[in-house]
Amino acid sequence: MLKSKLVRYSLVGLVLSLFAGLAYGYMHWQRALEREVFVEPQYFEVQPGQSFNSIVQQLKQKQLISETWSLKLQAKLQPKYSQLQAGLYQFSGTLAPIDFIYMMRRGRIVEFKLTFTEGSEFKQWQKMLAEHPFIEQTNYANKLAALIKPHKSAEGLFFPDTYSFHARTTDFSILKQAFDKMQQTKKLLPSIDEHELSWYQILILASIVEKETAIVAEMPIIASVFLNRLKIKMRLQTDPTVIYGLGDEYKGDITRQHLKQYTPYNTYKISGLPPTPIAMPSKAAIEAVISPANTKYLYFVADGKGGHKFSTNLQQHNLAVRQYLKQRQK
Repeated sequence: MLKSKLVRYSLVGLVLSLFAGLAYGYMHWQRALEREVFVEPQYFEVQPGQSFNSIVQQLKQKQLISETWSLKLQAKLQPKYSQLQAGLYQFSGTLAPIDFIYMMRRGRIVEFKLTFTEGSEFKQWQKMLAEHPFIEQTNYANKLAALIKPHKSAEGLFFPDTYSFHARTTDFSILKQAFDKMQQTKKLLPSIDEHELSWYQILILASIVEKETAIVAEMPIIASVFLNRLKIKMRLQTDPTVIYGLGDEYKGDITRQHLKQYTPYNTYKISGLPPTPIAMPSKAAIEAVISPANTKYLYFVADGKGGHKFSTNLQQHNLAVRQYLKQRQK
């Protein structure tokens, strides 16, 4: 009888010890999963097809976690925790091991943004794409030529805007987004078919308007000046086209010699529009060309206050120029 009681007590004690051990182990496991550390901002990339154990080991190598067993146990007990999404993540702040897994399970990958400003040139776009550390560089010359066909120049054919993308997106795919957005913009604009200029000519003139003023309210007036000149076969005589034609030769100051130098873009020497746009025009500049102000202006000059003074004849224009020069001297 006594021996039977001792056996029962021993079994009870063993079970209690076992439960106590399991409870302690569970608490130790939970503490390990939730032990927070401060993480300096850094990127972490999960490759397509990379195994869970490899990802966990990578976390340890980057000193984001101190051990791997707690996460591996979590994945063993709940296999859904091992289903992580490939991509580039950014970790920062106070995080626990389980937080890394939550973020990668939900696919909270980094979204980058690249802004191409109105009036920027295609070569500037190419430079920005080439310098971005997470854009995949490709040899897209042939694809670009096919995309912009029948045009030879890419200038003016892409819509300036902010574009979002994930790491390893190709440079050409971002350009394709911008090209498609310009095509969508064209479809949304009214009365293009009825315009005296073709769509490409509209882009050319819009790019000049874009470079002449940053004031949206002025754009329809600037556009009217150039359209009025085209109607009477008067040369556009606009400095931005001269500068574009000079390319790397332009060092920040336009000279009399520059105005006399022939290039296909020197509108002091050529009649009509230059052969291509000189920048990426905004929607506002395009709309200004399509729906210009109703004016008889043929001239404009800076007013010294950020805007322009408009004139219908050369006498008025020369007076406005003298006033501007006096103001600059002051």
